[in-house]
Amino acid sequence: MRDLSRHQKERLQSGETATLAEELVAEVYDLDHRPDDAFWYDCVHPNSGAKTEVKSTSVRIGEKYPAHGRFRLRHDQTRSLLAADARGVAWFAFVLYDFDRGEIRIRRAKPSTVSKWVREAGGWNEAGHEEFEEQRKMYLMT
Repeated sequence: MRDLSRHQKERLQSGETATLAEELVAEVYDLDHRPDDAFWYDCVHPNSGAKTEVKSTSVRIGEKYPAHGRFRLRHDQTRSLLAADARGVAWFAFVLYDFDRGEIRIRRAKPSTVSKWVREAGGWNEAGHEEFEEQRKMYLMT
């Protein structure tokens, strides 16, 4: 769990959840926030060069048809992180916003662990997006 500054709370209320999640992960793990370096990671460790891809969601999403929030894992990002992890320098970071409780939870996992979770959940699905081919939406940390 994490306490937010007033400015961070304002940004969260204005819908900046993804960027705020990346910045929080960078702060918590002493990383450089570099979301424009590559499509497959958002943060880099300044000494080791370890890459971290940040995923965020809320416990509950949607106003009209509320549902439990899920993390969207992309196959192309996971492949790139697995390749980097072969050298021991890659992570996923998951940020879960719980607006009802006023909590933010952050959890890290190695790409090999995330890949195992995807396999156990039935593998990759067609994404239905032009920008990437396969995905898996998963509940984690709820």
